[in-house]
Amino acid sequence: MNIITKESGLFPEKDLMQYGATTILKTVYEGMMNAERKIFLEECDECKNKANGYYKRIAKGLHEAFEIDVPRDRAGLFRSEILDIIDSQENKNKELAYKLYTRGLTTREIEDIFKDIFGQKMSSTSVSNVVKLFSEERNTWLNKPLQEEYTFIYLDALFVPVRRDYVEKEAFYIFIGLRKDGRREILGLYNIPSESAEGWSVAIKDLKSRGLKRTNLIIADGLSGLSNVVEQEFRQGCFQRCVTHIKRGILLKVRSINKKEIAYDLRQIFTVGDASYTLDKAKLLIDVFLKKWASLYPSIRKVFAEENLESYFAYLKFPYQIQSMIYTTNWIERLNRTIRRTQKIRASFPSPQSAMDLISACLIDEEEKFYMRYRLTKFIEVTDFLEEALHKLN
Repeated sequence: MNIITKESGLFPEKDLMQYGATTILKTVYEGMMNAERKIFLEECDECKNKANGYYKRIAKGLHEAFEIDVPRDRAGLFRSEILDIIDSQENKNKELAYKLYTRGLTTREIEDIFKDIFGQKMSSTSVSNVVKLFSEERNTWLNKPLQEEYTFIYLDALFVPVRRDYVEKEAFYIFIGLRKDGRREILGLYNIPSESAEGWSVAIKDLKSRGLKRTNLIIADGLSGLSNVVEQEFRQGCFQRCVTHIKRGILLKVRSINKKEIAYDLRQIFTVGDASYTLDKAKLLIDVFLKKWASLYPSIRKVFAEENLESYFAYLKFPYQIQSMIYTTNWIERLNRTIRRTQKIRASFPSPQSAMDLISACLIDEEEKFYMRYRLTKFIEVTDFLEEALHKLN
């Protein structure tokens, strides 16, 4: 291919100044496609195929869209590689538009970016069409079949501002499952405006309708009634209340001068990674803790009521190597922080659909880049124990 310069002779210097970048690009595209067709027809001369004129299509240049003549053959067998490159660039533009949208930009803002940076017009309608295609893929992903067994399931609700008739924060229920092969998977995302035990029940029933049957443990915060829902949908005693939430709740109710010491005492009570630590030892430490602090803060006694302890220390039923990874909802909280960083670009979402699009995009990205790519070796080390525990649920 000749390089277009003043010295090349392809365009005389006096004419080169008159040609814009678009005209040059159009000439190059068409010249190369004609050369491609000529070579193609020469190589298949025995099939008596011939040139058959041109058809029009739109290509995008550096600063504007323009029309090109695409050569064709009578047999309809010719396909230009140059045209594939043009299509590839258009697909990249669409992918960029989608990524900008899922990072929180509006369709109008994306249109302005293409105009200001690329000198190209991508209308808000075009962006909306790209987003519509993603919405279809998103719905397929959200309704994918699930495995029958997940070793552990983590759940939490994310609240983001959404406009219906007015703007208000709504709950988006998120589930993460640990597979038996040590990989994590996003199991579900549900928009139920208010968080409630009934909402979680609806979401869990949907997971079960998609194939889920068993799990060793569900890890969640302490929403009232949630443990009952878990017991009804799975089995007695498979609920772990997030220890981080328990600690936060206690520290919220104490004076600043006592926070550091109380936080230390709570770390001793919720010991992890010690094979000799048991529920009985935890109860002894709780008694000491209450004698030390309950006179100053009587509400602490209610937190450690006997009926709560089963859900506080369910993690102690499992190998010490993995206890630090199953006694909190930290995985989902980290995921939620990632979503919030993206969501902050917008003060609010114009609709629940747009919120589902952005949150789903974040979840899909996290799942593809990290969750399904890497195995968590700590869980693999105790596979036999976890397999046996799941087997007992059958």
